[in-house]
Amino acid sequence: MLGQFLEFSFSAEPLARAFEFYRALGFQPVTVGDQLKDPYVALSDGGVAIGLHARPQEGPLLTFVRPQLRDYSRALRRAGVDIEHAALADDEFNQILFSDPSGQRIALLEARTFTPGEWNRHNVRACCEFLEYSIPTHSLERSRSFWETFGFAVVANGETPQPWLRLAGRGLVIGLHRAGFRAGLSFQSE
Repeated sequence: MLGQFLEFSFSAEPLARAFEFYRALGFQPVTVGDQLKDPYVALSDGGVAIGLHARPQEGPLLTFVRPQLRDYSRALRRAGVDIEHAALADDEFNQILFSDPSGQRIALLEARTFTPGEWNRHNVRACCEFLEYSIPTHSLERSRSFWETFGFAVVANGETPQPWLRLAGRGLVIGLHRAGFRAGLSFQSE
């Protein structure tokens, strides 16, 4: 298990412009802690959280919270995960970075960096309901196997407009698509 899904983490410089963009879409700010060294804001639409980070970063990160991360790092290695970065010392905020078979980067954090905010049901979501985080892949089976190793289960599949699978696990729904596009958030209109 990767842990509980926390947020979609994006690099956002300047923070203020990105913050206002997501606010205009109906996301509401949540109070963040001071565990991270770079400036950071988080917003939620009641269903999904977005973390905006003033730091260089290669694409979006799927960020999960995994307590006892130092011990879990050994299990990741045994599962064949190539850990790209690990900060696991006693005097630092523990985190691990790695990628899925399609190159989607994943971050595991020792603890939450914010508490889920209260969502007012009268707020308007400009993007409608979150459907999935869509990930392009060259091998549906290889990607499926990777995500199932971490507790995700197939909840839907199809063949059009290209073969795809939708998997759910611990607060996140991902869509694996045999197609060429950039990974991103997908919403479903009502």
